[in-house]
Amino acid sequence: MSVTSYQNLNKGELTQLLDIAREAIRGHFSEELPRPPQLDLYGKKLLQPGACFVTLEVDGQLQGCLGSVSANSPLVLEVHNKARASAYQDHRFMPLTEEQLDQLMIEISVLSEPEVLDVDNEQALIEYLENNKVGVVLSDNHSQALFLPQVWEQLKSPREFIRHLKSKAGWNAVYWSPSMEVKTFTVTSIKGKYF
Repeated sequence: MSVTSYQNLNKGELTQLLDIAREAIRGHFSEELPRPPQLDLYGKKLLQPGACFVTLEVDGQLQGCLGSVSANSPLVLEVHNKARASAYQDHRFMPLTEEQLDQLMIEISVLSEPEVLDVDNEQALIEYLENNKVGVVLSDNHSQALFLPQVWEQLKSPREFIRHLKSKAGWNAVYWSPSMEVKTFTVTSIKGKYF
């Protein structure tokens, strides 16, 4: 089974993904039962398995962000499901309301296949990130945390980026384990208004 190569998605395909996310959110407010995208309307690339995150902002403030790191289902379905989950199931936020739709921005990030980065310690990771502003997944035992590359817009220093990522995983600022696994990835993304 091939996996969607995020690099091969063109502007038109990314726009289709944005439309799918809009429809998934809109379906929540309609009288009819929400329906997943009709697969026969989409090209081959969008039907291949793909991993993605859907990020929602209202008035410039984060309102929801959920996604997947591994590609398990067709990208169109993944975007649909993650858009609904980000809007209504991200437990950090109250569910999206109809009143918020006027100010809603949606960002779809399609992930590359995460690759293991061979680093022995946090300093080596920081040095790598000085020149590589990529997405990062840290995992150790049963804890894991992920930041999309877009987080670099807020956390510009690699040391701060890693500190916040460790905090997200529930670790303290100085935590590092010999069994820590680091993976990196890139994204292709599109951002647009709900209306």
